[in-house]
Amino acid sequence: MTLQLTILGLGQIGASVGMALAKYNDQILRVGHDKSRDAINFAKEHDAVDKIALTLSGSVEHADIILLALPFQEIFPVLKHIAQDLKEDALIIDTSPLKQPVIQWVEELLPEGRNYIGFTPVISCAYLDEFGFGPEVAHEDLFKGSLMGIVTGRAASEKAVNMAANLVQLLGATPYFCDPAEMDGLMTLTYLMPGILAASLLKSSLDSPGWREARKIAGKAYSQVTNSLGQDQAPGALAAAILNNQENFTRVINDVIQSLISIRDFAVSDDPAELEDTFTSLQQGRDLWMADRRESRWIEVPNIELPKGGVMAHLLGFRGPKPPKEEQ
Repeated sequence: MTLQLTILGLGQIGASVGMALAKYNDQILRVGHDKSRDAINFAKEHDAVDKIALTLSGSVEHADIILLALPFQEIFPVLKHIAQDLKEDALIIDTSPLKQPVIQWVEELLPEGRNYIGFTPVISCAYLDEFGFGPEVAHEDLFKGSLMGIVTGRAASEKAVNMAANLVQLLGATPYFCDPAEMDGLMTLTYLMPGILAASLLKSSLDSPGWREARKIAGKAYSQVTNSLGQDQAPGALAAAILNNQENFTRVINDVIQSLISIRDFAVSDDPAELEDTFTSLQQGRDLWMADRRESRWIEVPNIELPKGGVMAHLLGFRGPKPPKEEQ
């Protein structure tokens, strides 16, 4: 028995999933689809897929699991396009930063008998400083030793939840179950806000009378801060995420504004040491976070032992026969 996993979107996340599952290609058929010819060529060259599908409908009609590794603004139209092509009991997984809007779209668009699980990938600490967003920064071990957020809606059977959790383990990650609303709040702070800050700095820079000269000397620090808007899909994805997440966006940006105001006030106070102390404390907080991420101190990595049936038995939750009583 072979399970078909269709990956829609062969960028960093989609290609990395395919590469991580290459060792199981005797039991998992990896079908890929992407609009980008470069992404398709990368997936073929790096053993991220077994087969390329030319159309969305053709890619999902026989799929047991469909992974939507797409920019946020593409999730709704793709779900709408493939909804009637999904077979009974198919599992749809997305990797977008927001889950509550996707759960609403799933409930609106998908027929009965189809399952949805949301993934929130957390990449390995080894790749946090790596620039780039596309398949060129895909890695077989991109998720190894990290958490993988799992969010469920009403359209998810117990079997689908178990399959999703087992798939996370096959990718080398640890399942992290989270409420959709809580996950959206966390991702607003840690994933969307860096892009918003990049946009804010770019706007203030480009609108400044001094930009004509400043652009000549802008260097590494400026490039790093504004990098999150460096990919083609980033502006559309960021705009769509904000519009579908206005409450969290407003709350977090107000917090950031208050932080900027407090730093400004320190700068004009009569005690300049207070500003340095503030920056030192913040740097120590970042150092502690990075140390925790490197050591994965909050993660208890499972020791995966596949049952006799192999990866299929692990994914589908099959168990071998119970041992005789005297062996129990």
